[in-house]
Order: sequence, then C-alpha cells, then structure tokens
Amino acid sequence: MPAVVRFVCVRLVAWMGMALLWLLGGLSAQALEVAALTESLPPLNYEQDGRVVGFSSELLDLMAREADITVHKQVLPWSRAYDMVGRQANSLIYSLARTPEREALFQWVGPISERRILLYRHRDRPDINLKTLDDARPYRIGVARDSASAKALTKQGFVINGLQDTLGPGLDLGSNDELNMKKFIARRFELLVSLDWAAAYNAKNAGLSPDDLQPVWVLDDSLSYWYGVNMATDPDVAKRLNAALQRLKADGRYLQLKQKYLPRVTK
Repeated sequence: MPAVVRFVCVRLVAWMGMALLWLLGGLSAQALEVAALTESLPPLNYEQDGRVVGFSSELLDLMAREADITVHKQVLPWSRAYDMVGRQANSLIYSLARTPEREALFQWVGPISERRILLYRHRDRPDINLKTLDDARPYRIGVARDSASAKALTKQGFVINGLQDTLGPGLDLGSNDELNMKKFIARRFELLVSLDWAAAYNAKNAGLSPDDLQPVWVLDDSLSYWYGVNMATDPDVAKRLNAALQRLKADGRYLQLKQKYLPRVTK
C-alpha cells in the first residue's frame, strides 16, 4: 500500500474513532441530564423568586452534584407533572408517596423523608383529646380540598360542611394548607389536618410559635416520600442518585438540611 494511501487510511480511522467517542460522550452527557418535575408543596418543594426550592429540591441538588448528574427542575400542577414523567424518559417526579399501586411504575430513589399526616389543635384547647379518630367527629376539621386525607375522612363517614355551617362539626375544605392555617388561627375550625412539614412551615410564616400547634392524632404515617424516576431512564441514574443520597445521610448534610426546614428533628 502506498505511503500516501496508508497515511490517509490511518487518519480516517483516527477521525472515525474520535467521532465515535464524541458521539458516545454526547449520548452519555444527554443520559445524565434529567428533568425533575414537582408541585408546589412547601416546604418540601415550591417556587420562590423564579427558583425551585424547598427541602426535597435542595436535597436533589446536592445529590445531583454528588452523582455528576444535571437536573432541570420545574414546578407544575401535580396531575400534569405525573403524566409527563410517566411518558418521558430521563425524567423524575417528587415528592412522591411510594404506594403499592405505584411500585412498578417508577425506579425509586430515596426515601426523601417521612410522610406524617397529623391532626392538630391549638394549645389553648387542652380540652380536645382524641383517644380514637371517632372522638374527632364533634369538631370542625380543616382539610385541603381533594387531598388524600379529605378523601380518607369522607370514606370514614366525616361529613363535608358548607359555608353556612360555620360552627358545625365536619370537614371544612380549604384550597391549600396555607389558607387552612390562616383559618385555623382565625378559629374557623378546631382541628387542622396537615403534613407535619407543611404545618411547621405555615405556622412559622403566620407568626405562630411551634408550641401553638399541638398534634393530637396521627392520621397516616405509613408512607414515605421518594423521587420517582421514569422507567425508560438509564438505571444508572437512579443507582447514582441513591448512592449520593446515602453519602449525604452518612456525613450529616441530610440532617443539617432537614433541620433547616423542619425544626426539632433528631434523625
């Protein structure tokens, strides 16, 4: 083979090798860019000054840096976010309760945190003591409309009251946890249903002392919050994020972040 032809062949093979490496590198970089969709559920995840923040959001940022994965966070209505992640590879949704019905639908990263739904009273109502959930029936209960808690309580026979029943027992449906906290402070109802994270956050924003809000019943603490990764995503993404989360829990950064958003936690 003439020297010139040999030189051209060598250069061509080298060029093809570089092109292949570039292509593989581009695919790898693309696979490690993940769309992270969430809803507004402060203080776990919410939007502030154009940024997606909150405990779960900041934890995800720390995990992504540890795992060398780029995440692009966006706040959407929950039903839209859930539908998009179900259809879109290289995406995840949070903060997602891990239920048996969802088990096979996602690759799971977590757990992020506990999911504790509590009934609260104001500290100036020490007369309200619940030994069973039925003991709550004589009281008016504030709960978010269309929430899992509202649906669970109606299934157990708690009635939904209209605006005309201001002082009557039953469920007082509010549009969100923040509004319910304001109604609770205004004594529109005696008991408040809330995620413990949200209760601490909304009470603080409303100027209440943590001692003003006293839990009297655990409605549900059977589940935890997780990140749910689309099933078509490279499994290495979930594996690396899980490994990063374990490192954050081991070195104390997880607890430090948790204490920022949920005071009094010890683990």
